[in-house]
Amino acid sequence: MSVVASPVSPSSLAADDRKRHRPPGPLLGFAPADAERILAHLVALDVDDRFLRFGYGIGDEGIARYVARIDFARDHVHGLTDAGGRVVALAHMAVRDGEVDFGLSVAPAWRRRGWGRTLFAHVVELAPLLRAQRVLCHSISPAVLHMAGASGFRRVGGNPAAPLVLDIPVG
Repeated sequence: MSVVASPVSPSSLAADDRKRHRPPGPLLGFAPADAERILAHLVALDVDDRFLRFGYGIGDEGIARYVARIDFARDHVHGLTDAGGRVVALAHMAVRDGEVDFGLSVAPAWRRRGWGRTLFAHVVELAPLLRAQRVLCHSISPAVLHMAGASGFRRVGGNPAAPLVLDIPVG
């Protein structure tokens, strides 16, 4: 595990949910030194998972450019690792002009354990602390769409290609 990654404490899941779906370790905040592990996680996604995560077909080179452009000083990149330090679940929150745009992914072997939900809840919980007035999600993943709908996200204008939006009350 990287010495740069640091624990982050999500608190929005019910206690019984946390017991049933224990993550492989603490939710970590990643730093530039973790870029290689982030890249390895994302390039390991198959074609379908890449489409669901990024909203379009993206090759290894495109993913490498994406990871190279992450601004770790401004954005928030969180995830979970296995016992070997490999990233198995990842959320990237790009923070710009009062908006948080995020994407998340969970490695296939680690799905259906509630870890995507843990990351999703962390994004929604952290957004107001970052002074965001809006959270955007471009995912077409059925799992993410389900979590987004249950969390109050809506498509603006009824356009199925529009991002899902959660407006955060001010005050």
